[in-house]
Amino acid sequence: MKKFIAFLLILLSLGLSAQNYYRIRVDMTVKKRYPDGKYTLNKGTIYYDNTTGKLVSDIWFPEKETYVMIDKMLYVIKDGKLINISQNPSPPETTIFALVLKNAIQYYGLENSGYQLTDVEEDNGLVISTWLPPENFRKYVGKILIANKDGLITGIIFYGVDDKVVSKQFFEEYKNISGIMFPTRMIQFFYDDQGNETIQKSEFKNIKIDEKGNDNYYDFPINKYLKR
Repeated sequence: MKKFIAFLLILLSLGLSAQNYYRIRVDMTVKKRYPDGKYTLNKGTIYYDNTTGKLVSDIWFPEKETYVMIDKMLYVIKDGKLINISQNPSPPETTIFALVLKNAIQYYGLENSGYQLTDVEEDNGLVISTWLPPENFRKYVGKILIANKDGLITGIIFYGVDDKVVSKQFFEEYKNISGIMFPTRMIQFFYDDQGNETIQKSEFKNIKIDEKGNDNYYDFPINKYLKR
């Protein structure tokens, strides 16, 4: 499972198209249900800047914490102190925020990632495309299916090498924000090796493109915390 995610995200980051926009801010609410029936709720604001390569999650519920993603590292700050550093398999440039800015969301960046388009079919107004990873990655990751409607991605399914579904994502309620079509609702299903399902529902609002100000988040001064 972890190998699948890591290698997939490496591939997705290889060839994203050029963009005219460089930063985005989004208020986000995330509800998550785990296989054991437990729920979590998080609220905060996401800041992503393509020029700095940083993605900052300023979480204010259930408690105040700041998560800073740079390359493949994740830094957690609480009460003005750096409390954790870990590796992150999902670099900022592969997130939905970066893909939207780069106008690469339609096929999730796959068209420039080394994946091969092998099949396209139409089903009740949906255009469904099948993508295979490069041969040297096929022992780690499986195929990907993408559904598009009216030029917008509506769903994506990730498969493992055993052809079992690893995760699914659905994109809903698009809005035009400064010329960018952004899905304001995203539902994700994740499956572990035993087939247990985790469901995550994310809602986005107050979306700002190329916002002026808030540079302390867009270019978060992480070095200040590392020197302490």
